[in-house]
Amino acid sequence: MFEQSDQSSTLTIKNSYVDSNSTTGPGSVKFNNLTDNYKFNDFTHIYNDNCFCEPEKINPNWVKYFGNAPKIEKIQNRASIYDKTCSNNYYIFNCYFENCKAKGAIYIESDKEIVTFAEETVFNHCSSTSYGGSLHYGCTKEGQFVQQRTCYYKSISENEMAFIHFVKSSSSSKNYAIEVSVINCGENEGKGSGTLGIGSGDIHFDNNNITNNKCRLYSSIHIQLDGSSGTYNFSNFRENNQTGSISLYFHYLTRKQTHTVSYCNVIENKCGKDNEQVLFYILCTTNVDHCIFLNNIAKYMFQKYAEDSTLTISESYVESNSTKGSESVIFNNLRDNYDFNNNFSHFHTENCYLQPENQITFKITNHRSFNLKVHRRR
Repeated sequence: MFEQSDQSSTLTIKNSYVDSNSTTGPGSVKFNNLTDNYKFNDFTHIYNDNCFCEPEKINPNWVKYFGNAPKIEKIQNRASIYDKTCSNNYYIFNCYFENCKAKGAIYIESDKEIVTFAEETVFNHCSSTSYGGSLHYGCTKEGQFVQQRTCYYKSISENEMAFIHFVKSSSSSKNYAIEVSVINCGENEGKGSGTLGIGSGDIHFDNNNITNNKCRLYSSIHIQLDGSSGTYNFSNFRENNQTGSISLYFHYLTRKQTHTVSYCNVIENKCGKDNEQVLFYILCTTNVDHCIFLNNIAKYMFQKYAEDSTLTISESYVESNSTKGSESVIFNNLRDNYDFNNNFSHFHTENCYLQPENQITFKITNHRSFNLKVHRRR
């Protein structure tokens, strides 16, 4: 149990419980006042308020989404999670991942029934050589995934710069991104595909801030339906830049459902204009309402590809309604100004550790300001 290799010094163990006092080495080991039990070190009082081992007591969201399903609970500062073998559920809470390389910070793949919930977590300068610079979740046979109040900063990858999560193709399989900030991800406007990717299951994309990202394609959002329709609400897609076509991409895998985009801002995003590039592209029926399309750059703003689908934009402000292709886009009751309440002061920013001054104010000529408070979390 113990070794003392220096003859000139002494190792003293006192007032302790020692299961075995075997020693080795030429040095002296002294045992004083050893106890015959170990009940005196029951540290139930330590860090109880934030104890990760009892997450239901500090945050009921696991129970809200996944009930009493058993789980492995993870709290890590910088060590990545890589799992392609086990069948455990994961609850990842209050973590800070920094400079996680090769496979990003979280990499989970399985054909087993695995649910995963990432909450109150920051990803800083993570990268991957495949899909999902910070987070990769691919459990398409039995999986469900929820992330809430997370932040991705300067994440890079070959595809899906910040994250990718694909779940089981079923209307009962949760696939949620809620109060997520994705900022400054990607290396340059001509490299890689997708800032983020979400596919299959019951997709909910709510209260998210996707800003200042860059890659070659899909720099704002890339969504693939299979098993259920998808909803995208109260989110900001702003100043995402690329050289290729399609900044916002809504499509399907095997079965056509419906995308519904409501109360979102699509502002100052940039595609190239040298090769018929399109900003907003759909492959299955998509309904857009109460959104703002302003100061975007592309050869065309909208394209509907399939004959048996529709793209309808209503009750929205559309600065340019240029369309590409023979398939028509329907515009209903468009607003003649953008003075309606898409100023999302409720955006989640507490966990986004950027510190540009405590507050950033984005201003657009003749447009109301967007105030996003951001704080550093350590």
